[in-house]
Amino acid sequence: MDSRPDTDNVEGGACRIGRTSVDKRKLDWSRLPVFAAVARTGSINAAASELAVSAAKVSRDLTDLERVMGRELFVRSARGVSLTDFGALVLNRVETMTDTFGALTEDVDLAPTADMGTITIAAYDCMATYWLARRLPEFHRSNPGIQVTLKVVETTADLLGGEADIAIQYEAPKNGNIFAKQVGWSHYIPCASRSYLNVFGTPESMFDAGRHRVLSHLGYKMQQEQWPKETPHWQAIVPRVLQTNSGTVIVEDCASDGGIAVLPSYIAAIDPRLVVLNFRPLASIRFWLAYTEVARENERCQPVLAWLRECFNTARHPWFREAYVRPPAANELR
Repeated sequence: MDSRPDTDNVEGGACRIGRTSVDKRKLDWSRLPVFAAVARTGSINAAASELAVSAAKVSRDLTDLERVMGRELFVRSARGVSLTDFGALVLNRVETMTDTFGALTEDVDLAPTADMGTITIAAYDCMATYWLARRLPEFHRSNPGIQVTLKVVETTADLLGGEADIAIQYEAPKNGNIFAKQVGWSHYIPCASRSYLNVFGTPESMFDAGRHRVLSHLGYKMQQEQWPKETPHWQAIVPRVLQTNSGTVIVEDCASDGGIAVLPSYIAAIDPRLVVLNFRPLASIRFWLAYTEVARENERCQPVLAWLRECFNTARHPWFREAYVRPPAANELR
C-alpha cells in the first residue's frame, strides 16, 4: 500500500495531508517563513538570529504549526533540528509559495507604466491641435507613467457618459456632478499670411473684406451672444471660398496664402506664418476646465489637471486673459 502523503485531497476548509486534516482557517501563514528559516539554518537559535526575533518565539511558532498540521516537522536533538519526511514535503511547498510570491513581486515592479492607466482629455480641434499637443512633451517628461488620450470633439464631451475624463469646453456645465473652473478666453481675430496681403492688400474693416477670399470654420457656433450683432450681415456679403469643420484645414489654408480666416489669437501667437489684422476681436469666448468627481478623486488625474491649469496660466500665456492681448509684435501687421 502506498504510504506517501496524499497532498491533493481537499475537502471544504481542510487540506488533507495523508491521514492528517489541516484546518486552513487555523493555519497562521506568517509562521511558514519561520519554519523555512529553521529548516534552512538547522537551528532554532540561528533562525531566531536571522529573523531578528527571540528563540522562544521561533520555538512557539514551530509548535503551533505542528499542532495545526497534526504531525512533527522536525526531529530535535542536542545538535540542532532536522526535517522529518513530512517536514521536507512542507518545506518543498513553502519554497514553491515563496518563489511564486517573489515572481509576482517582480512582475509588479517590472510592469509597464501603461498599467497606471490612460486619462482621456476632450478638446475642440484648434485647442487640441495647436495648443495642447505642443505642450504634451512637457507633461510626459514630468509624468512618464501616465498615458494621455487627447480626443478631438466637435461638441461638448459627455463626461458623465464616459466620453472623457477631463474636458476643455466652451459651455458652462449645467450638471452639478461636474466640477468646472473657467480657465481662459479665446479671442477670435482676423488673420492672413503676409504673402496674401502683399498680393490682395489689407482690408480696412471687416466689411471691406468683400474683395477678399474668406475662409470659414463651421464650428464657430459657441456662445453666440458673444459675437457682434453685425456678424451675420458680414458673413452674408463676404465671398467664402472655403468652409470646413477642421481647425487644421483652416489654419493651414490661411497660412498658405489661401485667404483671411478668423482664428483664436493663441494660434497667431505661436504660428509665425500668420499676420494679425488691425481689428478688434470679433468675439471673446470663455472656456472651462471640466471633470467629474471620479476624475477628481483619481490620483492619476491630478497631474493632468495641474498641467492643464498651467497650460492656460495667463501670466505665461496672456492670450487667454479676459482683456485681449495682441500676439507678439513679429506677427502683427505693420
